[in-house]
Amino acid sequence: YAEAVGVYLACGIDRLANRLATICVWNKTGEKVEQVFTRQAIPMTWDFPEVNPFSTSTGGWSGSLDWIPAVLELLPSFAMVQPGIAVQRSATSESSSLGRFERAVSTDPPYYDNIGYADLSDFFYVWLRRSVRAIFPELFATLAVPKAEELVATPYRHGGKDRAEAFFLGGMTRAMRRIVGQTNPSLPVTIYYAFKQSETRANTGTTSTGWETFLEAVIESGFSVSGTWPVRTERPTGVKLATNSLASSIVLVCRPRPDDAPLATRRELVAALKAELPRALAHLQAGNIAPVDLAQAAIGPGMAVYTRYARASSNSLH
Repeated sequence: YAEAVGVYLACGIDRLANRLATICVWNKTGEKVEQVFTRQAIPMTWDFPEVNPFSTSTGGWSGSLDWIPAVLELLPSFAMVQPGIAVQRSATSESSSLGRFERAVSTDPPYYDNIGYADLSDFFYVWLRRSVRAIFPELFATLAVPKAEELVATPYRHGGKDRAEAFFLGGMTRAMRRIVGQTNPSLPVTIYYAFKQSETRANTGTTSTGWETFLEAVIESGFSVSGTWPVRTERPTGVKLATNSLASSIVLVCRPRPDDAPLATRRELVAALKAELPRALAHLQAGNIAPVDLAQAAIGPGMAVYTRYARASSNSLH
């Protein structure tokens, strides 16, 4: 009981640090101090607000604690409910203790080089390590968050952009192959992806390396995309208001590609795309998908056609 209370208090300390840092900004609309992570990065700020940690306003200790019991009261704790279990494992090498037919997979994989998850986690990790290392010694054995095996394409860790991309593609392909081999064959695998970043080059035009590399891993693993679901996952208010942020996540619905999947010529593939894409795009637009997300969502129906085949006869298809 004491350890559980200690964990809840440690979460409160992390929440407090998120409002008392010199990177916080003032939210003039809500007239309150805004947290550090208004986006998936720690930006520079020209000035910062200071709040009284002993007050009842945003940034105070009591406010940091209030949300924790509010969440706990809504978590299921009835005897008839199967308890949830969380474990930390490598997606590229570990196997689940569950049988194949007991497993459904729904995952939100890393976004190429867009978010430095491990680097950002250090902000909270250092405080949690001070607070609950005695309770979870294995989780907090290192001084900072382990980063070497993190599946992101970070050039400064791998000696350049090309090596970082190869690391990401190889690791993501291995992870997807393990999912293909271990998931329940009667259930679809749902993969959330909301990568918005793109690059514009004079010789190739506008591309999205993150999307392309991720989708290549999905194909190489043996998955076939059978559907695309845009899901509204972002708050329409707060710090993202009036910004060109993604309004939804794109969910790729995947199933293992059959061993007897047919081959296709370039002409057959183009004909299938022309026949099916207009109807699929009209369906997406009828679902009131935000214009900022349409370009990303449109990739899904195209991939559904492309991944239907074991191989296309032309190497120029991208």
